[in-house]
Amino acid sequence: MIKPSYLYIVVVLLISSCNVDQLDVEGLKLSENTGLYAFPIGETTYQLMELLEDADSTLAIDTDENGMISFSFLEVDTIGLAEESDEQDIDLNLFVRQSVDFPISSFNIPLFETFESGSFLLENPELNFTIKNELRMPLAIGLVIWGEKLDSLGELDSIPLNIYDAFFDLSDTLKSISNLGLTDTAAVSSTFITLNKTNSDFDQFLGKTPETIYMKLSMVANADLDTGVIKVFLPPDTIPDREFNAGAQIFTSMELELPMSIDLADLAVPVDLDSISVDVDVATLDSLQLRVVTYNMLPFGALLNLQFLDASGVVLYSLEEGFQVLANPPLNSINFNVKEPEININQVWLTGEGIDALNDTQTIKIIMTLNTTDGAPNIYTPLLEDYTLEVKISGKVRLSYEL
Repeated sequence: MIKPSYLYIVVVLLISSCNVDQLDVEGLKLSENTGLYAFPIGETTYQLMELLEDADSTLAIDTDENGMISFSFLEVDTIGLAEESDEQDIDLNLFVRQSVDFPISSFNIPLFETFESGSFLLENPELNFTIKNELRMPLAIGLVIWGEKLDSLGELDSIPLNIYDAFFDLSDTLKSISNLGLTDTAAVSSTFITLNKTNSDFDQFLGKTPETIYMKLSMVANADLDTGVIKVFLPPDTIPDREFNAGAQIFTSMELELPMSIDLADLAVPVDLDSISVDVDVATLDSLQLRVVTYNMLPFGALLNLQFLDASGVVLYSLEEGFQVLANPPLNSINFNVKEPEININQVWLTGEGIDALNDTQTIKIIMTLNTTDGAPNIYTPLLEDYTLEVKISGKVRLSYEL
């Protein structure tokens, strides 16, 4: 009996010794088995809506007819003027420039998740103040706004909101909310103050993801007088019809409007690929190729990097090479609706270190770097629910057989 290995040699010799024109190859199949074995490792689907996964339930959510999402927030407060004046030993019956500091107000805005790096901008964020006073005297306000968040080291980081000088109508950064003429007082007056990216850096301020926003409001009575000057009305001046109202109150409302049209710049978003499965004993492998398939339903491209983590979250291995989701999917230029996914396949061979790390890997961390533009002016993308990026990771090994 001829052993299989000898039979193989005989067949090869016969084929090589024959004239190809005389050889009947019909029905002869060369084996397609190249020794490759592929197995799935895991998959995940990322929705761009997950940028808002920390959105506070107190925020009102609205979706327009095109599916674009907007957030809004309303905070109302009442300040007792007489009480604050007494605590600060201020006599508002005098015609003198006097300041009253009101309690600091704040509200939480845990809107955006924590990012690895990069930044985002909102196209048209707007913060509106309505202020009504019952004080019968010329009045102006000072306004300071800042945010706070915990940094990566757990330390509190203060984020100032810069309001441009052009926003104020007084040289000392005060905003008048009633006529500043001393002889022209109003029993009730109100004003609207709007902060946006034209008169402040409000868009960049929000892009730094403050978790809490603070507002310090101060009031200046008789703001058109110099400091220390007491106005005494002498004939022929007429003393204005004004008397300090002990029950006077200041009413404030703060309304935040956030249409979710965003610009992303190298925004690194982490996504964990849990429940991974490796069906081979990687300790016996000489080589392993990772296959990363992406189905891009985002209106822009993405760059993916992978990290192998153990059960304690320690990074065992990082791929130096990123997987570029190269092409942007077809877009409707008006409403940014994605018609079909852009499919990209990337493959990379793991080093021995990577194979060893995979043996103890419990989680694969995918870091998605997102950009809405590539070196172009800011282009804002409406945030829609159907923007997704699906990632499938599999392994491919070459097996050796002994006959």
